[in-house]
Amino acid sequence: MKRLFLAIAIGLLAAPAFAQDKNALAIQYVKMPEIQNMMTEMFSPSAMGNQIAASLPASVGLSEDQKQRIGVLMSEAMNELRPKLEELMVSNLDDSFSIAELQALIDFYSSEHGAAVMRKMSPFMAGVMSQLHPEMQALQRKVGPEIAKILQE
Repeated sequence: MKRLFLAIAIGLLAAPAFAQDKNALAIQYVKMPEIQNMMTEMFSPSAMGNQIAASLPASVGLSEDQKQRIGVLMSEAMNELRPKLEELMVSNLDDSFSIAELQALIDFYSSEHGAAVMRKMSPFMAGVMSQLHPEMQALQRKVGPEIAKILQE
């Protein structure tokens, strides 16, 4: 019985240190240059302009000047949210991943190959999404009326 009590006491005393280590790893991951660069790219005027343009119906045409100005506006607005994004990332990383998993993420993205993957991921996904865009617009036209009906209920 004494051993059980001792084991529980040790576990309770170790829990805050465990949580602190896990939170520190989550912060370390979010602050990694590779992660920071990904967010910088995601919120760049060019990326934001392209994202907004892609989200508009096909009937709405944007000039390059409009896309650029919208991109700058959205980039500035999204960069104001960046501290909140980082805070949410840390909290969700802390909730979602174990210490070993966080350390593995840090180790991978700190490696030569992990850093290369991170640099290529945003352009990769932008390319995939731009190729899928016509199908997504067709899908929106197809399900849009049904969604509108549901929203009117």
